[in-house]
Amino acid sequence: MSDKYTFTAPGYYRIEVQGGLPAGWSDRFGAMQVLPPSGVNQGTSVLKGCVSDQAELSGILNSLYELHMSLISVQYLGDERPSTGVSCE
Repeated sequence: MSDKYTFTAPGYYRIEVQGGLPAGWSDRFGAMQVLPPSGVNQGTSVLKGCVSDQAELSGILNSLYELHMSLISVQYLGDERPSTGVSCE
């Protein structure tokens, strides 16, 4: 893990949950993009995007819990957008 990773630093995350989330629910999860189930991932939805700090991440996970979504994985992808190298600030 990098020395830059702290509880107050922004970063990119990928969160996978069992079940379907409508793509229109992105606003409910901050700046996270909601990718609904499709193709190989038919039983799962994926949220990807920038999270400003651990408090925001906790809020997103709590929202998923309140929706009774089963959490499959949470991945920290670093502080730069994986495809462009643009910093998450």
